[in-house]
Amino acid sequence: MSKRPLPPDFIEQVKLSNNIVQVASRYMTLKAQGRQHWGLCPFHHEKTPSFSINENQQFYYCFGCHAGGNVIGLVKQLESTDYIGAIELLAKWANLELPEIKVDAKYLQNKKKKEVILEILESVREFYCKNLYLEKSKHKLEYLHNRGITDELIKTFNIGASHDWDEIVSYLRKKGYKDQDIVDSGVAASSDKGKVYDAMAERITFAIFDIYGSCIGFTGRTLSNDKNIAKYRNTAQTMVFDKSNIVYGVDVLKKNKLSNVVDKLIVVEGNVDVISLVGEGFHNTVACMGTALTPFHAKIFKRFSPNIYLCFDGDESGRRAALRSLDILEKEEGTKVRVISLPHDVDPDSFVKENGVGAFHKLIEEAKPLIDYKLDVLEEYSNLNDNLGKAEYLKKALEILKPLDKTSEIELYLPKVSRISGISIDGLRNDLNKAGNKAKPAESIVNQVHLPPVKDGNAQSLDFVMACILHDKVEASELEHIQNNLYKRISQIIYDKKRDNKKWKLGDIFDELEEDELAQINHLLDWNFNNTLDIKSEFEIHLARLESAGLELMRSRLMQSYSQEKNTEEREKINRELGELSKKIRSLKYKRNEQ
Repeated sequence: MSKRPLPPDFIEQVKLSNNIVQVASRYMTLKAQGRQHWGLCPFHHEKTPSFSINENQQFYYCFGCHAGGNVIGLVKQLESTDYIGAIELLAKWANLELPEIKVDAKYLQNKKKKEVILEILESVREFYCKNLYLEKSKHKLEYLHNRGITDELIKTFNIGASHDWDEIVSYLRKKGYKDQDIVDSGVAASSDKGKVYDAMAERITFAIFDIYGSCIGFTGRTLSNDKNIAKYRNTAQTMVFDKSNIVYGVDVLKKNKLSNVVDKLIVVEGNVDVISLVGEGFHNTVACMGTALTPFHAKIFKRFSPNIYLCFDGDESGRRAALRSLDILEKEEGTKVRVISLPHDVDPDSFVKENGVGAFHKLIEEAKPLIDYKLDVLEEYSNLNDNLGKAEYLKKALEILKPLDKTSEIELYLPKVSRISGISIDGLRNDLNKAGNKAKPAESIVNQVHLPPVKDGNAQSLDFVMACILHDKVEASELEHIQNNLYKRISQIIYDKKRDNKKWKLGDIFDELEEDELAQINHLLDWNFNNTLDIKSEFEIHLARLESAGLELMRSRLMQSYSQEKNTEEREKINRELGELSKKIRSLKYKRNEQ
């Protein structure tokens, strides 16, 4: 599969070398009860443990939120990384070397260069952090303390200091690094005369990390009052540092995620806002390095939570940034976006300091959904004193409503637009229809509240058969006449593995299916066989029922073909096939009655 560029044998070795119970114990406290290990689920809030690990089958399942997977999926979720990232981490823990992949010389050269750059950045991070507590940096440390940034936060966010223009360059040279590598790392810059100097000279430094925990650059904050000096400076773009692909605070978020379930993500503009909010207990806060939010950011955010709360500064530029960000976030399928509205010219840091944590919690509760925020900003910046201004407002408001999926969603907003524009709701509906609104009809109440569908006998038989195969209660078969392609494929995968003399574990299936496919078998992971007296006999009965239904469907289609076929030879051929099918159906019915 596309998500598995590494050799399957190596992936299997990684799983065999990492017992899921031992790996899970890195993140949570587990208690053994019978064949299961239980703990509090790391993916949702709960007081009574519902998170279960089946050590024998090497998979986890939560009876509360229904999350499930194998050891790779567990690390992927807990570390908020991708599939390959999880495998690399597990390989590291098991002291397994990643297999060599044939690549060109340029790739190997870049890989080695990147390793050197990351080594330099890590050395500099450590150096800057020690500097902050030296006498030379006393005024910088006092500044941070006066801003409410405690020593604990300083340590958590790896805040440091640069003393002068030369110290870090001399330090790195003594460690054996070349000037070109020092410059290429972004730590230093080179003057027109060729002098190499500290790019963060005389500034407070904030270390920047990527999602894998590697230091990739810095933001520097000057304490100088010289207006010609930029207050903040970021590391120049390098092969590891790209502002458009950086989420500030993601390293702290990943650590906090292990002890605090991330049910929502707060996205702010600046480094200090992140540090301040985390210090006040809002551990789920990150920033976009002062740059525009990108599709990359949206994907990273979604790894931690689908519920995104934008909290940009309360000035005009902050509002424009929020509107741009909304357009990007709404394209990321599955995300739910709200906007926290701050007073004019107030940032999150100053708001919390002046109004307290309780007031900020209230702002979060009052955060507006995407459409509401867009309509509110449009109203605020529209001239509604004359018909020309109202017409312009109306045009833009309808543009905001047009992308909505369902007619029922549009109906929620029409009264508001009607009140502001003075146009009747019927008139607004007509305008939307003329504009080619593509809204879908409202779903039935059953679909809206996600009531479980009532299953017919065949569907129940299908689930029982698949559960037996998944949990290794019976031998896997090819399920030739089953009318469910996913279940047929799963059974074939298990059948092939056993045929190749490979031991089957339920946890293996998570490497073979995509996320949407796994969702379709989620309800089978905790199947209860306690009330089934004879599993194999029940399996044969349900399988016969399914095969009979499949053959009946085939017979129905053949009879339709027979009625439409005019060629005599073809009709005779179809008739023979119908006879064979009828024999098979009678045989299966006899088999079911016998059992």
